[in-house]
Amino acid sequence: MTDKAKLTTGLLTTMLLLAVADIIVIEGLPGSKVIADTTDTKPPVIEAKKKRPTLPEGAVAKHDGPNVMNVITERGVETTDAREPIILSRIVEGEKLQSKVLLQDGDRAGMIAWVDSSKVKKHYLVLKESLHSAFTPEVEDLLDETQRREGRPTRNLLTFYDPGLLSERVVFVRVRERLYEFHVSEGKSRVIFDIIEDLTK
Repeated sequence: MTDKAKLTTGLLTTMLLLAVADIIVIEGLPGSKVIADTTDTKPPVIEAKKKRPTLPEGAVAKHDGPNVMNVITERGVETTDAREPIILSRIVEGEKLQSKVLLQDGDRAGMIAWVDSSKVKKHYLVLKESLHSAFTPEVEDLLDETQRREGRPTRNLLTFYDPGLLSERVVFVRVRERLYEFHVSEGKSRVIFDIIEDLTK
């Protein structure tokens, strides 16, 4: 065999051996087990804090509203248990209705009753229907309106004075998922309406 033939044969043999070695490295020997690399090369995932949904300008986030007793206390008003007729008690049967008599400087300022419910809009409609059929000919100062205020939640307000039903002015307010009933003693409108404003922010 000539030197040229020997050189060619050697080169071919070397190339063949390199190709076989390359296959073994990549795919492994026949019958051998491939051990997967369990090293996590991905960067750790950091869970981002959930952002609150962006609200349209002037919109108000839905929430339960202010703490009733805190608002009353901050206004310098004292409370005691209520033992008097409450119109809402006939409308929201089966739901937790809370009530308190409101006292300013030891004198009665009125009464507050409230209920938190996912069905508050339905309760309010039933309330209005019931009242309109229950009013006596003595009813006066009846106001029934929806109030939309910039930067504050929409509220429904219904107020009237009907001595045939109750001896004091009555105010109903529906805001968010809460419905209030207020009885207003004579000369105490300012006290009660200040509380209403604080509770409907």
